[in-house]
Amino acid sequence: MSKDASKNQEIVPGFKLRHTLRNLISETRRIAWSPRGRRLAAACYDGTINIWNTVTGEQLKRLAGHTNVVYGVSWSPGGRLLASGARDQTVRIWDTETGELLKTLKGHVGPVLSVAWSPQGQRVASGSDDMTIRLWDVVTDQPPQILEGHYGAVHCVAWSSKGEMLASGSNDGLVRIWNGKTGKLGQTLRGHTGEIYSLAWSPRNPGLASVGFDRTIHLWDTEAGQHVSTFEGHLGHVTDAAFSSDGTVLATASWDDTVRLWRCDNQETVAILNEISVPRFHLGLAFNPKDTTLATLGEKAKAIHIWDINFDDLLRGGPPIPAIHYSNAKVVLVGDTGVGKTGLGLVLTGQKFQPTESTHGRHVWTFASQTAKLKDGGQETRETILWDLAGQPGYRLIHQLHLNEIAVALIVFDARSETNPFAGVRHWDRALRLAHRLEGEAAPPFKKYLVAARADRGGVGLSQARIKALLNDLGFDGYFETSAREGWQITELAEAIREAIAWSELPKVSSTELFQQIKEFLITEKESGRLLSTDEDLYRAFLRPEQAPPDSDELRAQFETCIGRVQSRGLIRELSFGGLILLQPELLDAYASAMVNAAKDEPDGLGSLAEEDARLGRFRMPQEERIRDPDQERLLLIATVEDLLRHEIALRESTESETLLIFPSQFTREKPDAPAPKGQSVIYRFEGPILNIYTTLAVRLSRSGIFTKHEMWKNAATFTTRAGGSYGLFLREIEEGQAEIVLFFDPATNETMRFQFEEYVHAHLQRRALPHSIERRRIFICPECGEAITDSQAQKRQSRGFDWIRCNVCDTRVSLKEGVIAVSATTSEIDRTADALRDQDTAASVLQGKIATGDYDVFLCHSNEDKPMVKKIGTWLKWQGILPWLDEWELRPGLPWQRTLEEQIERIKTAAVFVGKNGLGPWQRQELEAFLREFVNRGCPVIPVLLPDAPHEPDLPLFLRGMTWIDLRQKDPSTLKRFLWGITGERAGY
Repeated sequence: MSKDASKNQEIVPGFKLRHTLRNLISETRRIAWSPRGRRLAAACYDGTINIWNTVTGEQLKRLAGHTNVVYGVSWSPGGRLLASGARDQTVRIWDTETGELLKTLKGHVGPVLSVAWSPQGQRVASGSDDMTIRLWDVVTDQPPQILEGHYGAVHCVAWSSKGEMLASGSNDGLVRIWNGKTGKLGQTLRGHTGEIYSLAWSPRNPGLASVGFDRTIHLWDTEAGQHVSTFEGHLGHVTDAAFSSDGTVLATASWDDTVRLWRCDNQETVAILNEISVPRFHLGLAFNPKDTTLATLGEKAKAIHIWDINFDDLLRGGPPIPAIHYSNAKVVLVGDTGVGKTGLGLVLTGQKFQPTESTHGRHVWTFASQTAKLKDGGQETRETILWDLAGQPGYRLIHQLHLNEIAVALIVFDARSETNPFAGVRHWDRALRLAHRLEGEAAPPFKKYLVAARADRGGVGLSQARIKALLNDLGFDGYFETSAREGWQITELAEAIREAIAWSELPKVSSTELFQQIKEFLITEKESGRLLSTDEDLYRAFLRPEQAPPDSDELRAQFETCIGRVQSRGLIRELSFGGLILLQPELLDAYASAMVNAAKDEPDGLGSLAEEDARLGRFRMPQEERIRDPDQERLLLIATVEDLLRHEIALRESTESETLLIFPSQFTREKPDAPAPKGQSVIYRFEGPILNIYTTLAVRLSRSGIFTKHEMWKNAATFTTRAGGSYGLFLREIEEGQAEIVLFFDPATNETMRFQFEEYVHAHLQRRALPHSIERRRIFICPECGEAITDSQAQKRQSRGFDWIRCNVCDTRVSLKEGVIAVSATTSEIDRTADALRDQDTAASVLQGKIATGDYDVFLCHSNEDKPMVKKIGTWLKWQGILPWLDEWELRPGLPWQRTLEEQIERIKTAAVFVGKNGLGPWQRQELEAFLREFVNRGCPVIPVLLPDAPHEPDLPLFLRGMTWIDLRQKDPSTLKRFLWGITGERAGY
């Protein structure tokens, strides 16, 4: 019995260790019980699968055939066959009785990260890094059905108990529910703020659990399409989830070295197991489908523990950490600029009225906080937050990021206007409805009120009949004529907001008293007006009161976790450099909008802003909206540029003289042949956030590695390829929220490349537009004379089996080939390249922030003979957003290096020790050995690195023995990714 397993039995009531199954050859990735609950399959990192008898603890089979890491395994309903998915991009079917490999299924163009066998036994679902799901018919061997919709790696797939639904979870933070028979996309569930690693269906109701990067567990009612609850408590990424066979208990595993068991009826933790994990993307666990036995991974994934659990004992005891429950409601104030929103927001939140100018950015205030008694006798804290969003047109790109999870919307208009008092009301109504539809079926309903502001200044210059007509037309739930200055109808409006919030339909959060205490502290700091602080300063401030809990490593981890949870609500922002927390993240909106407007105002109409001007604040912005402290403003400007690049609102492009931020949505130069460009081929009609969709499409095509940006105009862009020709897209807005994208090509384009261009546009719209709103219409044009073939002619010709037609003007043969619209290897490669270049551009901003704050990631320790090679590695690290400390770059000539390094070493997180051709390490110098010992004593990683010319492994000093090597003599491209993992603690790749 392992030490950790023994410790668990002493602490956790109801647990008895039956077996410890050890695999000393390789780490285990995922585990799965056979349908009868007598065998266990374990997917391993060495490309093998182990089959265990869980009654005797005997290893039955070792299945070998995959050429790389096996990420997932799933049993057939009969229990004899096993499906596996691996990094080698294949799905394999095994006979577990004989150990024979029956089938190898190929088609994915990325690692297969998960597999799930359908309950009927005919199909296997596989999720891949190529962002698709494939449904394989293992009985008839028909070509697989490909399910498209995610725009991130698909980490997990799971069939419902009867196979009528298939759930998938992805790096894009979305859970998608597919029809199990037809493969059509049904619901899209939004709630996570990061990658989703695992899914589990409840065996007794249409409940689904999802877990992931954001350290939370979400429960969904898939029948109602509703987000039911969120569990908080884990202090690391949550990597796996499993329901007990009766559905009363949910088990979850995390990088925090614990497995937690939760009651499903009240979301309370009933047990915590200590299982030492490894920082990989998954840590497996599985409940036996026939009883209460639980299998967990432990001992750094080198052992599987089989636990017999007495549920009566488990559920009878009180929770090890008492839970508290709370819900959040979001109220938004929207309307055109200058209508009086901010004054109204002040008095609604109990603040004193102040005359205000037009709001830039957003304001976030607490509207109400109360405790409600629940039917089961428990209590729930209910907090309502009011968001005041800016009304200027320049904010429309930014607004779409905030119009989510709304419970109540107040659309405000200026009652004094004598020309068009309802200007903007229809825009905001459409924007809200569109954002709600984009949230998917799980979005709770919201209510909206029409609000006349500043009614004390001459009353409302509209007839009641006209107001009533608008209320009925747009489906408002009420109307209020207010004056923030005089207090008219403020009480009534506030009461209407309280009454409108459907608390019973909002997700519930199960948390701990300590979590809630930390969150309240952070919100209080925010509301005090504090702008920017380090996480260390905030933590010390939290410890300052006498009633604060004692300092400990666990408390620090809980504090950091809570920062992430408050950030997920948009109330604070953890910057990616300097350990800084921005307590007023709404300021980023103001700076982002000012940069967008500055690009639009460029006299050449090319929608660009010099990156240096952006970072130094050299653009027009009201002085009263700027941060007065120039040093703090400089940091916020860096963070703003990072946001614009990360969200693909801007594209970074270098010229001979400078680096530009290019905003595809802000070009004012008109295309000469707009709105009907020559060479039109396909028209896509869609609904969604039009500018966001068009901008990200133009940016991603520019970063594709296949299509190169050529020219941009207002709502139009053209691209070229190595094969020649021009590939273009033109945005034609039909009405608010609805548009067409026209694809056009010149005669020199390659047909295959045209189909790839069209394929990528199609995939982009599927991911970002309203799923059921996309309509595609092909236009066939004679390449010789430009005469268009009518839809009727094309359809009739195709119905007769022809893929061409003669032009009735010049008799040229015109192709009627439609092309296959599916996510191919090319589409997946474009996405990977675009993501990599986006991350590289973003990393450049992150690096600027780290330089400004002295936030070094790694100390590069080396001999002078190896300096040229180490400098190259240091430059590569900078491209990844990693700031290295290298003596030649950081030491000012004429000053002693020891003193400078002593001043900075406490803030450096990692050390890398390079060994070159002489086989000697820099630790042989007494001063450097002392510094390296300092890293070891502080518990920081020290990474020995063998350079490509190193002849052998040197004899390390005692304090470095046992450290994991990075061997750059190997040609494996993943070696540098492992180096990044050692520096950052985040594993890059799979």
